[in-house]
This record gives sequence, C-alpha cells and structure tokens, in this order.
Amino acid sequence: MADLTLKQALIADPQARNPELARALAADHELQQLQRQLLLDQLSIKQALEFKVPETLPLKLLRQQMVLSQQTQQKRFAGAIALAASIAFVAGLTLNWFNYGYPQMTLGQHALAHVYHEAPYMEQMLAPQPLHQVNLKLASLGAELSDWQHSILFANFCDFRGTRSLHLVLQTEHGLATVFIVPAGNKLKFEHHFADETYRGRSLALKTADIVVVSENDADLQQLPAKLKQQLKFI
Repeated sequence: MADLTLKQALIADPQARNPELARALAADHELQQLQRQLLLDQLSIKQALEFKVPETLPLKLLRQQMVLSQQTQQKRFAGAIALAASIAFVAGLTLNWFNYGYPQMTLGQHALAHVYHEAPYMEQMLAPQPLHQVNLKLASLGAELSDWQHSILFANFCDFRGTRSLHLVLQTEHGLATVFIVPAGNKLKFEHHFADETYRGRSLALKTADIVVVSENDADLQQLPAKLKQQLKFI
C-alpha cells in the first residue's frame, strides 16, 4: 500500500516533477496505477461534461502537462484535477475507471497515455534487457522474439484496459521507440495510424495480438512494424 503522503503529493502533482516522488513512482505499482488514473481522468472531463472540443485535445493536454514547469502546471490544472475528482465522486468512479470508464478510447490514445505516464521516470528505468529474459515475459503472451538486433532497454507488463500486455522500449538507429504487445480481444478501438504534436504511432493487427509502435521518428514507424511482424512469432 502506497504511503498516504505520497498519494496526496501525486494527486497535487500527477506529473511527479518532484524527484523523490518520481523515485517512489518507479518502485510502486499502485502509485503508477493511481498516476495513470489521474492523467486519464483529465481526458474524461471533455466526455463527462459533453463539451464539443477537438478529439485531439486530451492528448494535447497531456503534452502540455509534461513540458510545463511545476508551478505553471499547478496553476493551470489544479482546477481541472479538482473537477475530475468531483466528477469521479459523483459518478462513483474508482481505479477501475482506468480500464472500463472511457468507452471511446482507442488503442492509440491508450498507448500515448502510457508513454506520457512513464516519461517522468523512464530514464531511471532503462537498462539492457537480455533477449532470453524478454522472451520469458513474451512466453506468457504466447510469443517469442527471434534474431532481434535492436537493444531492448525496458520490458515490463502493463494494463491495457484490463488486458495484460507487454511494454518494450527499444534502442534504434534513430533513438528510442516504444512497443506495446496487446493480446487480441482487448476492449480498445483499433486504429492503424495515430499521432499528436510529439509522437506518431502505427498499429498492426496480428492473429493473436495487436502490436503498437510509438516513436518521435518517422523512420522507426517505417521499419519497426515490418521487423516485428517478421521476427515476433506467436506459438
């Protein structure tokens, strides 16, 4: 159970600009789930209040939160966080909202939300992952990666709306790329291409899983999906 003080600090600052809070997040799965909820709660404000705004606004808000300073962030989003908390109370929302409460969320939106959620402390988590260890995790999804040349710097399970999935970060010739392996039958609307002001993504619908690639580099989106389709084997 995460310490109440840490939870209160995270509610006040979902982006975890405080280094101590970021370290606590990196080590505590429950805090990570709470942070995901707080970030995605902000996406739900538009739908809950039925505002007619552009569909890209929630992801733009996430991007703004990541680049603004803590002081500016607190001024701009304190009211939104309080409103989201109020809406959650009235509607009876709980942590399960993250998985079940946003019916129109797409596979791409969920992937981008994950990338932004991990960004504050991802650098601390990056370390070379031996391929055999990655394959041990892939095996639980009925998959295996063979003859893979790119370095894998992060491999961990994550939750895609109630579907246990695998989150990978790869080192490519162009930088870092994020890959999500999401078992088929997930409850997210599939989309082949998606983007916001920073990231672009491409999804592949394979027989037993959806593969989602997210990167800032167009070259990664042109190369990685084909490589993964060829070298990720499903048993």
